[in-house]
Amino acid sequence: MRFHFIALHKQSEEETVMRLNHVALVCSSEQSANDFYEAVLGLEIIKSWVLSEDLANEIFGMKRECQVLVYGNDRFTAEVFVAADFPGGEAGFEHVCLEVEDVEEFVRRCKARHVTMNRVRKGDRLLTFIKDYDGNLFEIKEAPL
Repeated sequence: MRFHFIALHKQSEEETVMRLNHVALVCSSEQSANDFYEAVLGLEIIKSWVLSEDLANEIFGMKRECQVLVYGNDRFTAEVFVAADFPGGEAGFEHVCLEVEDVEEFVRRCKARHVTMNRVRKGDRLLTFIKDYDGNLFEIKEAPL
């Protein structure tokens, strides 16, 4: 899936080619996640990992460890955060991940537009998260498009 995002500026028009990488949602249990994402949507479980309390705090401002299940196929990927104490509600992990051709250029544009940004070091990688003007969270990754 490819998105073409056109940002209109007073001086010029810029186009950023981006692609949806994944959506991140919350389920109350691994069983409910499997029942929906595998049985209903027909996605395969790609991997499972644990988000550390430290990284969860740096990225999402939440001091809690959380299991993450990644479901997908060749066209769609969902990261599911298992948070039993947030059934049916927002847990703070929800986000949309977009791929752009040049993260640093995208970061410069965000800074120029006063977009809230959080850059977090994870090993040798620098994770980039932004919020739109209404607080919706986006993870930004660089990938050749």
